[in-house]
Amino acid sequence: MNTRLILMLLPVLLFSATSAQAKCEDEAQPGVNWTGCDKSGLDLSGVDLQGAILRRVNFSNSNLSKARLQTADLSFAKLHKTNFKQARMEMVRLNNAKIQASDFSEAILDDARLSRSKIEKTLFLSSRMNKVNLYEARVSDTQFDNAVLANVDFSRARFSASSFTNIQAEAAVFNEADLENADFTKAVLKAAKFEQANLINTVFNQTDLSEASIRGAIIDGASFDEAILSSTIWVKYQRCRIGSIGVCK
Repeated sequence: MNTRLILMLLPVLLFSATSAQAKCEDEAQPGVNWTGCDKSGLDLSGVDLQGAILRRVNFSNSNLSKARLQTADLSFAKLHKTNFKQARMEMVRLNNAKIQASDFSEAILDDARLSRSKIEKTLFLSSRMNKVNLYEARVSDTQFDNAVLANVDFSRARFSASSFTNIQAEAAVFNEADLENADFTKAVLKAAKFEQANLINTVFNQTDLSEASIRGAIIDGASFDEAILSSTIWVKYQRCRIGSIGVCK
């Protein structure tokens, strides 16, 4: 490349670099583009970031409680000790995000997408997550207790030491998911699907599994004490009798 061409391109390159930097300095507002920006350690509680482009953003140690993040794109975001309590996150995208020790308690995440995300030691307590997609997500030491998870798709997700007690998850899909040692005590899982799932040592005590399907699942060591199994499709495709409790008859 000759000197003249370099001199001609230099203003363009400088302008592009300045523009990219300016995006990170833009104020929080709907539709803002903070792609790849470091927004760690900030108090962003209650801000309006609806439709914002936040791919690869670093929100570690930031407070976004009660923030409005509907339809925002946080794919590949870094979320370590991030506070999303009571945030509005309908249709948010968190695909491939790295989420660790964060708090989504009481947040609304209906229709959110978290496919292939990695989630560790995170709280979704009493959150609303209807129709959320966690396809092939990797989840460990995470609590979904008392959450509403109707029609979610958790197919092929891997859960390690995770808790789902008292959840409302009618028609949820956990097909081919790894749920070894998960706890679903007192959950409502009517018409849910656990087909070909790993349910080794999984706890379903006092759970409503009526009309659910666990056909092809591995249930070694699983507990179904006082579980409602009316019309449940069992491991080898047999349907439990209406009124079955604790044991598929």
